[in-house]
Amino acid sequence: MARSALCAPSQLQPHYDAHGLGPVPQPQGAVSDVGPEHVALLLETKPEVVSFHFGLPDIEVIRGLKSAGIFILSSATTVGEARMLEQRGVDAIIAQGTEAGGHRATFTGVDMSMQPGLFSLLPQVVDAVRVPVIAAGGVADGRTAAAAFMLGASAVQIGTAFLRCEEADVRDAHRAALAEADDACTVVTDVISGRPCRYIRNKLIDDLVASGLQPLPVPAQQSLTARLGYTGDREWTALTSGQSAALGRAMKAAELVERLAEETTQRLSAFA
Repeated sequence: MARSALCAPSQLQPHYDAHGLGPVPQPQGAVSDVGPEHVALLLETKPEVVSFHFGLPDIEVIRGLKSAGIFILSSATTVGEARMLEQRGVDAIIAQGTEAGGHRATFTGVDMSMQPGLFSLLPQVVDAVRVPVIAAGGVADGRTAAAAFMLGASAVQIGTAFLRCEEADVRDAHRAALAEADDACTVVTDVISGRPCRYIRNKLIDDLVASGLQPLPVPAQQSLTARLGYTGDREWTALTSGQSAALGRAMKAAELVERLAEETTQRLSAFA
């Protein structure tokens, strides 16, 4: 469906009315670059690691962080992006496959249909760069973690698998949806936040996609859709999730880490 006008508050008003949320607020928020105040805070606090998701800030910022001894990570969705990150001076690259939940990390405008899954992306990135590569997307248990290590990953990054942990700050509706997830329940769309992101599909997504309206830029679009999640209704809540959500387990985070380590070691030992 071709898109026309930008998503207007009037498109969401019926849903606000149905849930007693009052008038749709005016869109708010704008994306800000990494500015002097951000850099000053980082240089003051000196975290061991800083991770960027949508490309890197100016080279002067990178040099300043590195001179302070800060380890820099950044995400890539293609081999080309990984090479660009290495040239800009990152210390390690996060290879994000299409399976990953949350926002797509592409910073070169690569169409989603051309971004590879992790099993295709990971070994090609490992071959293309000299810095360590961290695997992200679909890693949720010992089997998937071991597979990533076998493909050359130096580490794995896990997100969705932790959302069912007791400590995860997610709404009950989100937690319930993750518990019932399957392999075909997610979709990548920009209608929720204004930027391509993977969610569990629901009525909110279907309604906004069917409207054919172009979403507002991030985060203005999200300022309109987020309040619907306050209702506790999973059909109107943004349910961020990766494609391996069905592999998730409800337990404490520390227990999950221990389980993942044990399972991964067992899998890798089988090939020793």
